[in-house]
Amino acid sequence: MTTPRFSALFAVILLTLSALAPLSAAPPRLSSQPDRLSFFGLNTYFTGLERNSRDGEAGVATLIARGRQIGAAWAREELSWGNLERAGKGRWEWELFDRRLLAAAESGYGIIGMLLTTPAWARVADCPARLERYAAAGVRSLNYWCPPANPQDYADYVRAVVERYDGDGIDDAPGSPRVAAWQIWNEPNHWETWPGSPAEYAAILQAGYAAAKAADPSAIVATGGLYVLDGGWTDGVGHQDGLRFLDAAIAARPAAWGSFDALAVHPYMPDSAPDQPGLYGAATLWGRLTTARAWLDQRTASRGGLPRPIWISELGWSTCTAAESDCYVGAALLAEAGPHADGASFPGLFLGPTASAVYAEQLAEAEQQAELAAAEAELAALIGKTEQQQADYLVRSYGIAMALGVRHLSWFQLEDKFDGTARNFWEEAAIFRTAAQGYGPKPAAVAYSTMVAQLGAASFVGFGPLHSFAYSPGAANPVARFHLRFRTADNYHIDLLWRNSGTEIAALPLEPGVTATLLNRDGAALPLAVEDGVAHISLGESPLYLRHALAPGFELSRSQVTLFARPGDGPLPFAIEVRNSGSGSLSWSASVDAPWVRLDTPSGQGFSSLLRFTLSPAGLPPGDYRATLRLSAGGGLARDLPLRLVVSPSIERRYLPQVGR
Repeated sequence: MTTPRFSALFAVILLTLSALAPLSAAPPRLSSQPDRLSFFGLNTYFTGLERNSRDGEAGVATLIARGRQIGAAWAREELSWGNLERAGKGRWEWELFDRRLLAAAESGYGIIGMLLTTPAWARVADCPARLERYAAAGVRSLNYWCPPANPQDYADYVRAVVERYDGDGIDDAPGSPRVAAWQIWNEPNHWETWPGSPAEYAAILQAGYAAAKAADPSAIVATGGLYVLDGGWTDGVGHQDGLRFLDAAIAARPAAWGSFDALAVHPYMPDSAPDQPGLYGAATLWGRLTTARAWLDQRTASRGGLPRPIWISELGWSTCTAAESDCYVGAALLAEAGPHADGASFPGLFLGPTASAVYAEQLAEAEQQAELAAAEAELAALIGKTEQQQADYLVRSYGIAMALGVRHLSWFQLEDKFDGTARNFWEEAAIFRTAAQGYGPKPAAVAYSTMVAQLGAASFVGFGPLHSFAYSPGAANPVARFHLRFRTADNYHIDLLWRNSGTEIAALPLEPGVTATLLNRDGAALPLAVEDGVAHISLGESPLYLRHALAPGFELSRSQVTLFARPGDGPLPFAIEVRNSGSGSLSWSASVDAPWVRLDTPSGQGFSSLLRFTLSPAGLPPGDYRATLRLSAGGGLARDLPLRLVVSPSIERRYLPQVGR
């Protein structure tokens, strides 16, 4: 019971931490599910009732596999109250949710659950009147988005759902799939999905948070994803910036400030690139995330509490164009249908008041000039993006979010659960095609897979020397280079590079001994010209990856080993860590030049591995013994480890063994 995503377009046409979060003290879970919230997620909607008739179980299984194949680690799912408890309080309908969540969990997804919609029996009594009032203002909402009349009913729903999916094996769904993170509603700062007040949202935020923590203290509970622009925007009708909305909610109910573990935002901007040159700086993706971070830091300083992370729980670009009649309403169709009296809605499609006004303006111009086809093409270029742009923007957005310390990003979306039947602009934000198209991947799906392969195990470490972008919230966004640097756990250095407009050949000095590999957005190797240690790279709007492999070398946890023993003592085992000071795995072998040293691991492999050996004082007369343990690797690489064994009858046992550097 979810509505098509009509609301996302209007706000953005108006103006258009890669850290890990441990799920501390988490209950037992399926071994296939991750135990930490990681960065890369997708809005998947496997539990959507709409999938029953359009995809079926086989189709859902295919989509579950598709998401995992491209590296998505977290699935964002709707656990709709309006569907789970529709027949009356306590009359639960779990079966479909149990089955779909178990399938996702067994495939290795971590799951973020959205706690949203209200069954008819629990809604505010004036729900119909609210919807009529909002419709008169040009805002279309459906009744299941109305707030609950009693926040306790919502809390009871939250507690039951979280308990069933906490994965602890007690009162769980069959198989105990774990939903480790939750969001309280979705997009509550827009009337389409919350025909209520900030105070009413604050009430369910506080009640829902307490209920979720009572059921699963280790769960992460985030706000519903809030549309954000500049922190203060409002259209004067019923939509406002998510930060402004949350300020009003907290003012109405101050305890709501302590009722979320993460701030989830939706920085949609479908008619612009995330780093669009010429766009007002604060309205870019960089600006919106910077504003959200500053808002959260300022409120924390004034209200107290621990620092909290920012998530992006939805972000995407639609590839809907005039050529796709199921998702596009062009000037010709509008001329035939005509706008409503309020100028905001058209039959079969709702875009929000601002977007509809754009359409109406295009229509009027087209009628005056009798150039309907040209108007359609112009409007499609304004709003829908090409599939190549969608893929480029995906990678650029993830890079910006990682650089700004965003903890998690769930891309919108895997595949359209309505399969085009909703006449919905946002269906084409999907990165896989519909069932009728065989669930084929768009370029964005390939780009996502490559991005996870390159950056999924990497951490952002700073900006490289080619980076020329400088953020200024009150100025036009500049044409600039972006050079983001990441490092993997096995010490590969990866540069993510692009321009937000145009092309150029950029010169990048490489560190001595580095072997560099250049990959395009989709993972294909590109020729790389290197002269005198300088790489010459053709930069454009499609991101590139430059992988730096550092020359191998030995890095030991001890530079020397000294042990003390008394005559006749037993064997003295010892171990040191062998790491590659370069990149990747290092294969090594060990040798030693003394019979009183036994190599327990004569060889090893990996970026980090253990060298184990045993010193045997038995049979040795008192004395100071020296040996050299040599590590060797390919290409003539070697490292000596001095060993010293002091055998003396005067050494007190309580000091044994004594280890020196």
